[in-house]
Amino acid sequence: MSISVQTNDSVETVTITIVGSFDFSLFNEFRDAYSNLGKVYKGYIVDMSMVEYLDSAALGMLLSMRNSIDAESSIELKGANDFIKNILMISRFDKRFDIH
Repeated sequence: MSISVQTNDSVETVTITIVGSFDFSLFNEFRDAYSNLGKVYKGYIVDMSMVEYLDSAALGMLLSMRNSIDAESSIELKGANDFIKNILMISRFDKRFDIH
């Protein structure tokens, strides 16, 4: 389980990549990934292509991220497998996030 962060200042985006289980054990690391950047970006991408498991704590962390980031900034949840994408859709996350 790990998180990596890449910023692209030329297009004002941040990509947060999560590997392994996305659960409560990543709470502090995930929050730090978007809140300690020193500036507000136009777009945030959460790369979930290597997430094997997601629990309700992860859903809460994503909602907390949405509430913490400027409303003008977009958040894209990208690369989730069909099972995780289904959880996100059932939870109506498509209303607050761009899911691809």
